[in-house]
Amino acid sequence: MGTADLMPGISGGTIALILGVYKELIKSIDSINLKNLKEIKNKGFKRFWEKINGRFLSLLFLGILTAVFTLSFAIDWLIKNYPIPLWSFFLGLLLSSIFFLKNSIKKWGSINLSLVLLSAILSFLLTQMTPIEGEVGLLYLFISGFIGIIAMILPGISGAYILIILGAYSTIIGLIKDVLIALTTSEIDIFIPALSQLTVFALGTIVGMRIFASILKWLFDKEHDKTMSVLIGLMIGALHKIWPWQEKFELIIGEKYKIFYKPIYPFQYPENPQVIPAFILFVSGLVMVWIIERSSNQSP
Repeated sequence: MGTADLMPGISGGTIALILGVYKELIKSIDSINLKNLKEIKNKGFKRFWEKINGRFLSLLFLGILTAVFTLSFAIDWLIKNYPIPLWSFFLGLLLSSIFFLKNSIKKWGSINLSLVLLSAILSFLLTQMTPIEGEVGLLYLFISGFIGIIAMILPGISGAYILIILGAYSTIIGLIKDVLIALTTSEIDIFIPALSQLTVFALGTIVGMRIFASILKWLFDKEHDKTMSVLIGLMIGALHKIWPWQEKFELIIGEKYKIFYKPIYPFQYPENPQVIPAFILFVSGLVMVWIIERSSNQSP
């Protein structure tokens, strides 16, 4: 999930759905409330830890943080140097997961199909938005964290891409790199400001995650099939964004140039389309989800 959240176009929520931990994640986050916090005073921290599924949450978020702080450089390098094979792998993951997730809806009808269509259109439109320009202050970092984590939780909507739209993605990646560099060089004058700004961003994500988890849990409990229809639609609408072969073009809007990308066929790609490695990694993504799905069905 942490690796996916670093990549514009991929949602950590999508990976959670693929791995079969999405509903447990939402339920566990929602359990962090005042009622369970009182368990610390009444029955001790151990009881509170059990109530919120603390072992699951701690391991999951430890994995996410590890990925963010150890793979930010690697992901950035892969996107710049091997974008086609990388996006091909994630395209395989996403297509295969959509195929299996449709089976989680017990009854398909006109309402659920309409929700898939509408949410797919919404997801598509969100990925067409252009970044906001301007200075990123502390309040804006908090708001970006709040909005970004909601997108990261939702399958199909890339939290990283939403941060790009908000104009905060490069700032966050830069702050992470500053913290890592400062730790290795012992530059306190860089470390403290960067860590302070990251902390504000993290607070925004915590608040956003807690509020939105309650909403999602309620939706799953009350309208499971409709909620899954929306999530599947969001994933379908994001497919074009991770198509490996994209053509870059510019439009003049007012007095500014806006950069857009549109999917093209591999043979239309102006450089080496890397069809063979792209195909191998695409199939790897398909097979990985199939293996995960079979493993989850065979587990007791």
